[in-house]
Amino acid sequence: MIAELESLDTAGAEMARRARAAGVLLIWRAQARSVRHVVVRRGRIESTAYDSSAGHGVQVVTAEGRTALASRDDLRPDEALALLDRAIEAARGGAALGLSRGDLPPLEPTRDRVVPPIAGFDLIRLDAVGRRLAEIEAEITGRVPGTQSSVSFRAELDAWRIFRCDGTDVLYAMPRCTIAAHATSAGAGARHGVSTSLFSPSPDLLDDEERLGRFLKRAGRAARLALELPDAPAHPAGSFPLVIDYALAKGLAHEAFGHAAEADGFRSSVLARDGTFRAGEVVGASHVSIVDEPVEADHAWQPYSANGVPRTRATIVDRGRLVEGLSDIWSAGPAGVRLTGAARAESFQHAPQPRMTNIRIEVDHPCPAPGAFEDYDPERVRDLLLANGVLNRHPRVAFLSGYSGGQVNPTTGDFVFNCKAIYVLGRDGIALHKPAILSGSMFSALHAVREAFGPLMLDALGYCGKWGQSVPSSGGSHFYLVLDPDPGVRLGGA
Repeated sequence: MIAELESLDTAGAEMARRARAAGVLLIWRAQARSVRHVVVRRGRIESTAYDSSAGHGVQVVTAEGRTALASRDDLRPDEALALLDRAIEAARGGAALGLSRGDLPPLEPTRDRVVPPIAGFDLIRLDAVGRRLAEIEAEITGRVPGTQSSVSFRAELDAWRIFRCDGTDVLYAMPRCTIAAHATSAGAGARHGVSTSLFSPSPDLLDDEERLGRFLKRAGRAARLALELPDAPAHPAGSFPLVIDYALAKGLAHEAFGHAAEADGFRSSVLARDGTFRAGEVVGASHVSIVDEPVEADHAWQPYSANGVPRTRATIVDRGRLVEGLSDIWSAGPAGVRLTGAARAESFQHAPQPRMTNIRIEVDHPCPAPGAFEDYDPERVRDLLLANGVLNRHPRVAFLSGYSGGQVNPTTGDFVFNCKAIYVLGRDGIALHKPAILSGSMFSALHAVREAFGPLMLDALGYCGKWGQSVPSSGGSHFYLVLDPDPGVRLGGA
């Protein structure tokens, strides 16, 4: 894969020369990608898949600020040159189509190679992976009898090389491996499915004792929940003191603030006014911040944008105040924000757009939470609240465990999220309840954050969809966040 991209030196130089001679800015994106996927259920391989692809996309910008994008499903240099000519012709005809111009900020040429260790991807054998997954599935069901589980493994290697005619030439590879489990009760009655996952950049994940041990703890907890939830009562609706874990906090940061902070949506975003970011306005508690940045060896790591611009740390909210948005070379100027290199594309066929990578909520001076996150069951979370006075302030607290998706209206800032389970924690004990919807205003939620427990935990995984494109996402927060009751944040109800 990497060799295919490394072989494009001569073609890249000629593409850049021809673009300069035509008086256009060229961004040439070449991508090579492979995916291996195995699913095991009831001790047998249910499905296997292997896919590889390679291709390139040509994007040109004329002196009049009009752009065109074209792509091919191959990496043939001669065809790339012909595609460039057609893209230039299409961009020059943009005025006749009524296309508006897009002025770009000054760009600094960059040359770099960022390729983590990837040799193990060529050694993956799907039959051997299937046998190992069957062993892992048997261990999960052996730990929690009465459940049925499926276990899957996905290994993806996504490599890009991006040329611009100003001399920019960056090549980077993003290795992603994930093991996931889905558990249900084995009985004939009502069922609840509970999923969990763990990421590693290395395909050795299935033989990594430390990571696999963490995954088995997560999978065991998911299986026990699948057994217990059918008999749990529903939680009453209303506004309550809440504890949310880092996965749900990631959902809040990503869905509520992250998408609203993407600069290509500022015409309608609640975080903008008249298309300009509302920098400086108070949107949350003074000890709460939201940060997005690429984290090395992370599921959503990407060191450069799809336009060849370095991806930088973006502080969306700094101690309660809006600071900056997530922008690319087309949106930064019109939105009045700093260029953060946030452009991502699902593939070479797609037009890049501002997207998140690893997004998180940070709280000043978090309370300690010793040990690993996987060691915290509801009893130990209750002990944290007792030791730090939370249960003196609130005799009962609703602990929302896990994240099962949700959505936000970026025009209003109203959100609806789903958790995996609810535990009512009090001095007199712990009671499990079925999951319920958490809804409200993102501003109310960020103002309600009172304290945090534990270090940052940033491996909450997902895939983010926007305008027909899906890219990996990740993030989190501290182990747990405590939210005081707020009428703008509601649990349950219609």
